[in-house]
Amino acid sequence: MADKLFAVVLDEPNEEVLKRLKEKHDNTYCHTSTFFVVPVRQNVTTDDVAHDAGIKGKKRDVTGIVFKINSAYSGYTKKNLWELLSSYETL
Repeated sequence: MADKLFAVVLDEPNEEVLKRLKEKHDNTYCHTSTFFVVPVRQNVTTDDVAHDAGIKGKKRDVTGIVFKINSAYSGYTKKNLWELLSSYETL
């Protein structure tokens, strides 16, 4: 089980990013073509995920941002996202 959650938000859709993230973090959840939730172990940082996605580093080819998700969120969207977030609520 993951220790924390990160959100990856891209400026533009890019199918390669999801493939890259799933290679490194197999439980990556694709909410939209520009928003992914990435469950990770405690030692993984936002920089690590940004590099894995291609947002940072020498192989950078997309633009976007990585956020650490805490238990403060609100809105109205697909049920799958709420279920995923609630399964990590105690992190």
